[in-house]
Amino acid sequence: MYEALVRSHAQFREHSVLDLEILRNVVGADITQYFIYLHRLRELLALPGTYSEEWVREFYASVWVSPDHSYIHYTLASTGYRLRAQSAREVLGLRAYSTRIHQLCYGNFEPPRRPHGGALPPVDFVASCFRQPFRDGFSRTVGELTRLARILDFVLRKTLFPRTGYRDGFTKIQQWLVAHLISKTPFDLWDLIVSEIEDTISKSLMGRHQLS
Repeated sequence: MYEALVRSHAQFREHSVLDLEILRNVVGADITQYFIYLHRLRELLALPGTYSEEWVREFYASVWVSPDHSYIHYTLASTGYRLRAQSAREVLGLRAYSTRIHQLCYGNFEPPRRPHGGALPPVDFVASCFRQPFRDGFSRTVGELTRLARILDFVLRKTLFPRTGYRDGFTKIQQWLVAHLISKTPFDLWDLIVSEIEDTISKSLMGRHQLS
């Protein structure tokens, strides 16, 4: 099912945006509930996927993230900007939540954080992502995911959590993200975005992150 989803629907592959109508036609089910429980998540993922490559390169060549994630500083068109977290949330319509995905997975480990590093989510929290029966010690591979978990993971990799590699892997940070969506547990979207920016620049753009 997962491979067919990737191969057969070029329209979704070519745009890093969330189109629930396309997804409904692909999977034959309405999964809207998993993208509307978190305030503005659906709208964030539906932002246009086009961007200026020149601006993206300049941004990543200059961006600096404050250690407490309270602001980022970057340059565009040779002009420096400081974007505070509160202002970013206001512009995007996001709410601040105490739950931070990267902190749950990696603790206070400084970037760059290894894709396969971090802590596994508790069994009772992640169990709904996998085919049953599922308990401690069982495999947490892509092949053991439920159909819903595979679809949500696919959407995340094309939008909020873009990746070009590890297509057949289900890393610990992916487990945390998908489990939050399935359980409809709120988490801080802006902090997730900033953490991904932080990891990208820490890896000197040599990692497998896409610069969306």
